[in-house]
Amino acid sequence: MRRSNQRPTWRSGAAWIALVLTACAPAAGASTVPGQPGSGLTASSSGVCQAIGSLPDAAAAERAFINVAHQALHGLAADNRLDRPMSARVLETMQRVEADFSGATDEPSLGLDLAALQAAADAALRAIGEEVPACTQ
Repeated sequence: MRRSNQRPTWRSGAAWIALVLTACAPAAGASTVPGQPGSGLTASSSGVCQAIGSLPDAAAAERAFINVAHQALHGLAADNRLDRPMSARVLETMQRVEADFSGATDEPSLGLDLAALQAAADAALRAIGEEVPACTQ
């Protein structure tokens, strides 16, 4: 039995992932037209591709990430067809990209983190049977 002054023993990463998955649950059905680049869940990959193509202009890359990919990535991670480890991979790589944009990292790793995020998004799309849009960047 837990005493009232004790806190639950969740790891902070697990709590963050649970919170994000819960908050994004309504977005799970966001895929409007499967396989159509730029719509629904496929925008997760195409938006990250646009962000990569905008480099080295970090401001343009951030706009593409926020305007096209961000919400779709949350929807992808929350999709009930996706298993938890893959969902966590999408969220964790997304968090690294967001840290890069906010300047919270000392390493110039934005390009590498965006590439890792695109790989995670593409793997997640394949896992749920969505067509992965081509990236020509």
